[in-house]
Amino acid sequence: MKLKKKRWYCLPGVPITELDKQVMYWENKGREVPTRDLIKTPEQIEGIRIASKVNTGCLDAVAAAIRPGMTTQEIDDICMQYCRDNNAVPACLNYEGFPKSVCTSINEVVCHGIPKEEDVLQEGDIVNVDMTLSVNGYYGDASRMFIIGGKTTPEKEQLVRVAKECLEIGAEAAKPYCFVGDIGHAIQKHAEKYHYGVVRDLCGHGVGLAMHEEPDVVHFGHRGTGMLLVPGMVFTIEPMINMGTWKVFIDADDPYGWEVITGDEKPSAQWEHTFLMTEQGVEILSY
Repeated sequence: MKLKKKRWYCLPGVPITELDKQVMYWENKGREVPTRDLIKTPEQIEGIRIASKVNTGCLDAVAAAIRPGMTTQEIDDICMQYCRDNNAVPACLNYEGFPKSVCTSINEVVCHGIPKEEDVLQEGDIVNVDMTLSVNGYYGDASRMFIIGGKTTPEKEQLVRVAKECLEIGAEAAKPYCFVGDIGHAIQKHAEKYHYGVVRDLCGHGVGLAMHEEPDVVHFGHRGTGMLLVPGMVFTIEPMINMGTWKVFIDADDPYGWEVITGDEKPSAQWEHTFLMTEQGVEILSY
């Protein structure tokens, strides 16, 4: 029998903490646990908090300007300028070939939509604006939905509302020493009440010292599965909720290979926050 390498180690010369005991208990039961480097130090948390605040401010700047007739390139321009004004680095820019600073995903585009001059926002569109930036090497990540012109069809309005409820319900399920699967289970249960599809090919993730860290935070599944979540971990919850099928595909017309479309080309909605796990539950860092 091959022994699994231990992921958790106690610090030498330091008394064993309650956190150590909890993590070792679950690891000894064969469950997936974090490595110690996923538990952020107070100094790291402060750096992530600062970056997250700037990231929220960037989305606030978009919210103040977004309107019918605006191009998604103009949204990118706002985000680039906000980063310059706040000594921040847009994390998406040139990330694995992504050509812009922000993702702008309209209607049936699930995520990773690329800002362009030819994408003009129309009244009734629903658009997700997803921003990640770094300040002094620390990262904040969030996305919001916008209903262009303030009104759309009742079907799209409900989708946007339920997608936000899914994020909130997932956050409620995220308790100290729970598992990633508890979050996904709660989200899937709520979305499926409306016969919506929860995207399975993309997920939330750890964040803070890099744009993407462990764990993968899937938005479907079973309670008690996935990684143990402990105080000091920082991660996103960002369910992508489709009006129809959960299946998606990469847009063949996107020369960069980034834009993700719903399998039946029905609308999709997504909200994302960065969270810090504490002894009391999650704290929102960026929204």
